[in-house]
Amino acid sequence: MSSEIQPYVFDPESEEEGEMAQAQSLPGRLSMNVSEWCTCGNCARMPTEAENVCCKETPPVVRRMGDTGTPVSCMTLHSGLEPVCLNLYSLQNALNIHRADYGPLRQRTYQRRCRHLAYRSFVSWCWGYLGRKVRVIIPACVVLRSSQTQRVNMLVFGLPLAKP
Repeated sequence: MSSEIQPYVFDPESEEEGEMAQAQSLPGRLSMNVSEWCTCGNCARMPTEAENVCCKETPPVVRRMGDTGTPVSCMTLHSGLEPVCLNLYSLQNALNIHRADYGPLRQRTYQRRCRHLAYRSFVSWCWGYLGRKVRVIIPACVVLRSSQTQRVNMLVFGLPLAKP
Protein backbone atom coordinates (compact mmCIF):
# COMPACT_ATOMS: atom_id res chain seq x y z
CA MET A 1 0.00 0.00 0.00
CA SER A 2 1.44 3.32 -1.06
CA SER A 3 1.36 6.23 1.34
CA GLU A 4 1.84 8.79 -1.41
CA ILE A 5 -0.65 11.58 -1.74
CA GLN A 6 -2.51 11.27 -5.00
CA PRO A 7 -4.10 14.46 -6.28
CA TYR A 8 -7.63 14.51 -7.69
CA VAL A 9 -8.50 11.03 -6.38
CA PHE A 10 -11.84 12.15 -4.98
CA ASP A 11 -12.78 14.55 -7.78
CA PRO A 12 -15.48 13.39 -10.19
CA GLU A 13 -14.31 12.51 -13.66
CA SER A 14 -15.31 14.88 -16.39
CA GLU A 15 -17.43 13.84 -19.31
CA GLU A 16 -15.78 15.90 -22.01
CA GLU A 17 -17.96 14.64 -24.85
CA GLY A 18 -21.18 15.28 -22.92
CA GLU A 19 -20.09 18.74 -21.83
CA MET A 20 -19.05 19.74 -25.34
CA ALA A 21 -22.29 18.45 -26.86
CA GLN A 22 -24.31 20.32 -24.26
CA ALA A 23 -22.39 23.55 -24.86
CA GLN A 24 -22.88 23.20 -28.61
CA SER A 25 -26.60 22.50 -28.28
CA LEU A 26 -27.29 25.70 -26.32
CA PRO A 27 -27.96 28.65 -28.61
CA GLY A 28 -25.54 31.53 -28.22
CA ARG A 29 -26.81 34.96 -27.34
CA LEU A 30 -25.50 36.36 -30.59
CA SER A 31 -28.11 34.27 -32.40
CA MET A 32 -30.91 35.21 -29.98
CA ASN A 33 -33.07 38.32 -29.83
CA VAL A 34 -31.92 40.69 -27.10
CA SER A 35 -35.34 40.38 -25.43
CA GLU A 36 -34.67 36.66 -24.91
CA TRP A 37 -31.71 37.24 -22.56
CA CYS A 38 -32.12 40.84 -21.33
CA THR A 39 -34.40 41.15 -18.30
CA CYS A 40 -33.95 44.88 -17.64
CA GLY A 41 -35.23 45.99 -21.06
CA ASN A 42 -32.31 48.33 -21.83
CA CYS A 43 -29.61 46.07 -23.27
CA ALA A 44 -28.41 46.02 -26.86
CA ARG A 45 -26.58 43.36 -28.83
CA MET A 46 -22.83 43.51 -28.21
CA PRO A 47 -20.17 42.35 -30.68
CA THR A 48 -19.06 39.22 -28.77
CA GLU A 49 -20.89 36.40 -27.02
CA ALA A 50 -19.28 37.17 -23.65
CA GLU A 51 -20.37 40.82 -23.71
CA ASN A 52 -24.08 40.02 -24.07
CA VAL A 53 -24.84 40.19 -20.36
CA CYS A 54 -27.72 41.94 -18.59
CA CYS A 55 -27.21 43.96 -15.40
CA LYS A 56 -29.61 41.64 -13.57
CA GLU A 57 -27.30 38.66 -14.22
CA THR A 58 -24.27 40.16 -12.49
CA PRO A 59 -24.35 39.79 -8.68
CA PRO A 60 -22.12 42.80 -7.81
CA VAL A 61 -24.25 45.02 -10.07
CA VAL A 62 -27.49 43.64 -8.60
CA ARG A 63 -26.15 44.42 -5.10
CA ARG A 64 -25.35 47.99 -6.17
CA MET A 65 -28.84 48.29 -7.70
CA GLY A 66 -30.30 47.35 -4.32
CA ASP A 67 -28.56 50.11 -2.39
CA THR A 68 -31.04 52.79 -3.45
CA GLY A 69 -34.06 53.65 -1.35
CA THR A 70 -36.36 52.41 -4.10
CA PRO A 71 -35.60 49.36 -6.23
CA VAL A 72 -34.53 50.04 -9.82
CA SER A 73 -35.30 47.76 -12.74
CA CYS A 74 -32.02 48.49 -14.53
CA MET A 75 -28.58 49.72 -13.51
CA THR A 76 -28.91 52.56 -16.02
CA LEU A 77 -31.75 53.95 -13.86
CA HIS A 78 -29.65 53.97 -10.67
CA SER A 79 -29.32 57.52 -9.36
CA GLY A 80 -25.59 57.05 -8.74
CA LEU A 81 -24.58 55.92 -12.23
CA GLU A 82 -24.46 59.38 -13.80
CA PRO A 83 -22.50 61.22 -11.08
CA VAL A 84 -20.05 58.37 -10.44
CA CYS A 85 -19.43 57.00 -13.94
CA LEU A 86 -20.80 59.31 -16.62
CA ASN A 87 -20.39 62.91 -15.49
CA LEU A 88 -17.68 64.58 -17.58
CA TYR A 89 -16.23 66.41 -14.58
CA SER A 90 -16.02 63.18 -12.57
CA LEU A 91 -14.25 61.55 -15.51
CA GLN A 92 -11.80 64.46 -15.74
CA ASN A 93 -11.05 64.01 -12.04
CA ALA A 94 -10.63 60.24 -12.55
CA LEU A 95 -8.18 61.02 -15.37
CA ASN A 96 -6.14 63.25 -13.06
CA ILE A 97 -6.04 60.53 -10.40
CA HIS A 98 -5.09 57.91 -13.00
CA ARG A 99 -2.27 60.11 -14.32
CA ALA A 100 -0.90 60.63 -10.81
CA ASP A 101 -1.03 56.91 -9.97
CA TYR A 102 -0.19 55.23 -13.29
CA GLY A 103 0.90 57.89 -15.77
CA PRO A 104 -1.01 58.97 -18.88
CA LEU A 105 -3.66 56.80 -20.50
CA ARG A 106 -2.61 55.29 -23.81
CA GLN A 107 -5.91 55.88 -25.63
CA ARG A 108 -5.38 58.42 -28.38
CA THR A 109 -8.70 60.25 -28.45
CA TYR A 110 -10.36 62.10 -25.62
CA GLN A 111 -13.57 60.12 -26.21
CA ARG A 112 -11.76 56.79 -25.78
CA ARG A 113 -10.09 58.00 -22.59
CA CYS A 114 -13.49 59.05 -21.22
CA ARG A 115 -15.03 55.69 -22.14
CA HIS A 116 -12.14 53.82 -20.49
CA LEU A 117 -12.47 55.91 -17.32
CA ALA A 118 -16.27 55.49 -17.26
CA TYR A 119 -15.88 51.69 -17.43
CA ARG A 120 -13.11 51.76 -14.85
CA SER A 121 -15.25 53.90 -12.50
CA PHE A 122 -18.21 51.55 -12.93
CA VAL A 123 -16.11 48.48 -12.14
CA SER A 124 -14.59 50.14 -9.08
CA TRP A 125 -18.03 51.26 -7.89
CA CYS A 126 -19.64 47.81 -8.23
CA TRP A 127 -16.76 45.37 -7.63
CA GLY A 128 -14.22 47.46 -5.71
CA TYR A 129 -10.53 47.05 -6.44
CA LEU A 130 -9.96 43.93 -8.55
CA GLY A 131 -6.21 43.89 -8.94
CA ARG A 132 -3.90 44.29 -11.87
CA LYS A 133 -5.08 42.70 -15.14
CA VAL A 134 -8.28 41.32 -13.58
CA ARG A 135 -11.19 41.91 -15.96
CA VAL A 136 -14.96 41.66 -15.60
CA ILE A 137 -17.78 41.97 -18.13
CA ILE A 138 -19.72 45.23 -17.92
CA PRO A 139 -23.45 44.74 -18.59
CA ALA A 140 -24.60 45.62 -22.11
CA CYS A 141 -27.08 48.23 -20.87
CA VAL A 142 -24.33 50.12 -19.01
CA VAL A 143 -22.02 49.99 -22.05
CA LEU A 144 -24.82 51.39 -24.22
CA ARG A 145 -25.68 54.15 -21.74
CA SER A 146 -22.03 55.10 -21.39
CA SER A 147 -21.48 55.38 -25.14
CA GLN A 148 -24.66 57.45 -25.56
CA THR A 149 -23.62 59.79 -22.73
CA GLN A 150 -20.10 60.17 -24.11
CA ARG A 151 -21.48 61.21 -27.51
CA VAL A 152 -23.75 63.79 -25.87
CA ASN A 153 -20.87 65.12 -23.74
CA MET A 154 -18.67 65.48 -26.81
CA LEU A 155 -21.39 67.40 -28.67
CA VAL A 156 -22.37 69.62 -25.73
CA PHE A 157 -18.79 70.53 -24.83
CA GLY A 158 -17.72 70.92 -28.47
CA LEU A 159 -15.14 68.15 -28.33
CA PRO A 160 -14.28 66.19 -31.47
CA LEU A 161 -16.04 62.84 -31.87
CA ALA A 162 -13.94 59.78 -32.58
CA LYS A 163 -14.72 57.95 -35.79
CA PRO A 164 -16.73 54.76 -35.04
